[in-house]
Amino acid sequence: MTRKPTVIRALTLATATVTILAFAGPSFAAEAGTAQLRFQNGAFAPAMVTVPANKPFKVKVTNGSDAAIEFESFELHRERVVPPGETITVHMPSLAPGNYQFFDDFHHEVPKGKIVSQ
Repeated sequence: MTRKPTVIRALTLATATVTILAFAGPSFAAEAGTAQLRFQNGAFAPAMVTVPANKPFKVKVTNGSDAAIEFESFELHRERVVPPGETITVHMPSLAPGNYQFFDDFHHEVPKGKIVSQ
């Protein structure tokens, strides 16, 4: 009789694991379409990110400096203020293949970055 509870526990654990993976799967897939940028020491890192062409994506911008920055791109029609120590998410549409510049509009001396869609 000790085998039945062990088998039931094993099946319950397996079912719970499959359920967790089923719900966790989409969030991992969504993160695959996210570019990460960090502003620190007067520059964006990385200075260039590559994204798949013709697919929407997100850009997470983290401000590691002690002053607000503004993530801006004329070509992408985006501008978002990022307070010090904060992270924002910028939703981007599908882009045709090409290069799209971004910069910190509050600090024009900062080197520009580039999103490459290919």
